[in-house]
Amino acid sequence: MALISTIAAIVFICTYLFIAVNKTPWFEIKRSYIALIGASLMIIVGAISFTDAIDSVNMDVIMLLLGMMLLVAGLEYTGFFTLLSNLMVKQSSSKRKMLAIVMLISAILSAVALNDAAVLILTPIVIRCCQKADADPIPFLVGLMMSANIGSISTAVGNPQNAYVLSVSGMDFITFSLYSIPISIVCILLTYAILLLIFRKSLYSKYEYHIDVHENERPVAKKQMYLMITVMICTFVGFLCSGIGGYRICVVSMVSGAISLLIIASSEPRYTIWAIKHVDWHVLLFFIGLFVLIGGASNTGLISDLSSSFPGFREGDSLSITSLSIFTVVLSNIVSNVPAVMLITEMITDPTTMMLIALAASSTLAGNTTLIGSVANIIVAERSENYGIRIDFFKFMLVGIVVTVVTIAAMILMINLMFN
Repeated sequence: MALISTIAAIVFICTYLFIAVNKTPWFEIKRSYIALIGASLMIIVGAISFTDAIDSVNMDVIMLLLGMMLLVAGLEYTGFFTLLSNLMVKQSSSKRKMLAIVMLISAILSAVALNDAAVLILTPIVIRCCQKADADPIPFLVGLMMSANIGSISTAVGNPQNAYVLSVSGMDFITFSLYSIPISIVCILLTYAILLLIFRKSLYSKYEYHIDVHENERPVAKKQMYLMITVMICTFVGFLCSGIGGYRICVVSMVSGAISLLIIASSEPRYTIWAIKHVDWHVLLFFIGLFVLIGGASNTGLISDLSSSFPGFREGDSLSITSLSIFTVVLSNIVSNVPAVMLITEMITDPTTMMLIALAASSTLAGNTTLIGSVANIIVAERSENYGIRIDFFKFMLVGIVVTVVTIAAMILMINLMFN
């Protein structure tokens, strides 16, 4: 068993390293392939059985993403992205204002729905805006990711870990939001200021835009677009009401995706295949691989060994907000924030409201540290590559570490003020 644990740890570390440096002068391999290879090795070495590997895949997440990708394909088919990108560049008088608009829309959309859904919709819009404004897309895509993560702190429907924390805390939706919204507002303002400083050369350059139709843009079909906007609104309402109705949000997403396909098929049946091809299958395969990889690491005790090395979680230690937040940031960037929150919740002996709010907020802010720190980041990075835009893992991490340190510090201060 010790040998299996050692080999599993090596597989886990190597897989994450290859995910980080998927492109070198000698080779380039998609992150989805790397994750699937790592998952396969976990099964081969006996770190996780084939049955457990299947069980470790969270189909709620896969179905949620698949449904939202079909919804996004439907919106793109109707020319919605063309219309919205034109509107955004017209309303921006500078690149700094355009970044503020992108981050504001992303944060609000992530608060009322899932941040993953928000970035699925906004990534192609942001890229089109940058094309029309002849702007470097990297600052805007980084701003999109980070604001989606921070905005999702605000409500229990903003991200899956918030929903989980709410379910175990005994808090109601409004109480959770009253504590979380101020944290989100302060952190989004701090992040905007940091991005203005780091990307000042790009963001303070001359702003010019041209409204034209790019080769890959769809013409606007108003009738179908109104139908798709209605579907999108109903989807978000469905997300908001899922707690009251007692149904899973992945069901809402899949129904929305199916309706989107029907709208396309009823208009131009041949574009049904076009919509299916617009699903980013690499993202779905990437998450399937990661779920199995994390399952293998958890089975072999790698995660529990890590937790025992952190102060506050050892036997006899008292847990502080600072210790909890630091450990959450580290673990969230290793196993992703949802499994990290689920694990840490079980580890906290006295889960007070203050602890749980800190856990939810720090796990979400942790997503800004690395490119694989959150689902939203991965979606933006993978979908951007479809447009020929590559976000460098290590350059993002340099920005992400600064943003995470500043926002986590602000969050700790605010929580201490709120509860003390």
